[in-house]
Amino acid sequence: MGLGEVLSVAEIAGDTLGRMPNDVTPEALGRLLDLQTEDTAISQLELRWANLEEAKQLADLNAALAELEADLEIAGKQRDEIAREQSRLEGEIKLLEDKTNREEQRMFSGSIANPKELSALQAEVASLKRRQSDLEETLLEIMVQGESATETWKRLGSERDTTASRAKELGEEVARIKAEIDADLAKHRAQREAIVPDIPDKVLTLYERLRAQKGGVGAAALVGGTCEGCHTKLSNKEVERLRAEGGLQRCDNCRRILVVAGTTAEA
Repeated sequence: MGLGEVLSVAEIAGDTLGRMPNDVTPEALGRLLDLQTEDTAISQLELRWANLEEAKQLADLNAALAELEADLEIAGKQRDEIAREQSRLEGEIKLLEDKTNREEQRMFSGSIANPKELSALQAEVASLKRRQSDLEETLLEIMVQGESATETWKRLGSERDTTASRAKELGEEVARIKAEIDADLAKHRAQREAIVPDIPDKVLTLYERLRAQKGGVGAAALVGGTCEGCHTKLSNKEVERLRAEGGLQRCDNCRRILVVAGTTAEA
């Protein structure tokens, strides 16, 4: 019977506390620990990749950048609307100035002899000047609003540029870090693939099921009488029994594969 054929269906499912077969070689168990080391490294790297703090900061920066872009667009529209209104008022004031000047020239030219017509012209000139004065007051208010709108637009533009620069730098940093993680993942995955053929199929099946059930750790070493999977201290009698039996063993507490002899140094 081969190494991979010694496990019962119940043992593969992890349902029993029965004695494990003792003809799995120390070399195979040592490779199982090597596999666990690679799987742990892969899991840690994948977790780091998915929860990279710099990536979270970049997402926050990009969100802030999008908000600034939207605010800047609104501020630009407000500035342009105010500028158009200022231009309209300036044009209207210029028309009033020109008309007032023409009417005053007529009024003082002596060409109008009729007192009633002259009085009407004087009243019109006065009305034009009042209208011009009102528009000039409105223009001053609009100019103040325009200055404020332009300052807001410039400030938002500066904040947008600063944020965009920071996002670009951080994006490059995130890309560099992720590339390093990807390279490490590729290395550990290749090392894992090289180990897998050295482990009997049914041992590997049991290990994979336990790893899925127990937080990524399916096999652990017995170090100083302590299971490195659950950190439970075994009795001296139990340790002696495990050493005497050898082969594939399971921790009675966490049910992980427990590598006892020939694969790790005892403390």
